[in-house]
Amino acid sequence: MNTFLKTALLAISAGFFGLTVSTQVRSQVRWDPNEATPLELQAFFKMPIGPKGLEVSDKVLKASGQKVRLTGYMVKNELPMPGVFMLAPRPVQMSEHADGDANDLPASVCWVYLADHQKNWLVPHVPGLLTLEGQFTFKRIEASDGSVAWFHLYLAPDAVSAVSTDARLSQGSGPLQHSHSH
Repeated sequence: MNTFLKTALLAISAGFFGLTVSTQVRSQVRWDPNEATPLELQAFFKMPIGPKGLEVSDKVLKASGQKVRLTGYMVKNELPMPGVFMLAPRPVQMSEHADGDANDLPASVCWVYLADHQKNWLVPHVPGLLTLEGQFTFKRIEASDGSVAWFHLYLAPDAVSAVSTDARLSQGSGPLQHSHSH
């Protein structure tokens, strides 16, 4: 397992257990350029925006189906979703309870999926920049609630193996308890 993946697992585990992981540790990770293609969330669309509106960049089209490395911020959900979380180019906090279907998600948000055997796990929010590797796909996928996502990152089966099985979907107890403030 590469150094980044170990660091990411530590960060996710630390977030679950309420520990703080220094961003300095994360910034010291070095990459083997042959492992994954870097893909920037800010490069998902052609710039400047033209008369056709947002257009997916050639870089995204070429990266679809490839192993990529994305850096972004984990979207902080009021109601975490099992087996999945979102990565955005800037810090975003959703208030599903108060706002319903309305959200302030950037168009370049990428859905990150855990392995099938972890589909019931809740990944605790990890503040700060995260760098993740996985299989990237550009494809329209409609969720059961009618929302549509276009960018997807599928993590390796062992990418979050350091998260305790206690992080599985719970019934509102412990660190995964629902809270809301206005």
